[in-house]
Amino acid sequence: MPDAFDPQPPQQLRAFYDRFSARYHAPGVRLSGFKLRWIALRSGELDQGIERAVLDLAWGEELVTRQAQFVARAREEAPEGCSLTFVEVGLRRPLRCADGGLLAPATVVLAISMWRSGHPCGLLGRIELDAEGRPMGSAQAPLPLVRMGG
Repeated sequence: MPDAFDPQPPQQLRAFYDRFSARYHAPGVRLSGFKLRWIALRSGELDQGIERAVLDLAWGEELVTRQAQFVARAREEAPEGCSLTFVEVGLRRPLRCADGGLLAPATVVLAISMWRSGHPCGLLGRIELDAEGRPMGSAQAPLPLVRMGG
């Protein structure tokens, strides 16, 4: 019998998201020029408070330029059957409707997405930044992120 769909991310993932995002929201942080970072960690170690990356790459390192390439590379680096927690962090300029109905650039945000291998739901959060790349205000709570195929 197939597993039932669980629409909520694992509780441990939310705890890690809170710790992880706090680092980017700390006083003195400046993220102008930041592009993209991918991190893969062993989920079991992460649940024990050990943050040791299996793979940690910035945009364009080692010819990895797409999320699928990074995930495949991380799975090669990890022991077989090991559950991994994936993190993608990058600057985004979301688009929103202006009064005239046209899409216009909005505030730059640091988007953080996290998910675990074998689980269909992760987290997606964002931190708004000012023009100099400093975090503004408090971070919003992350939203569930449903991943096709888990």
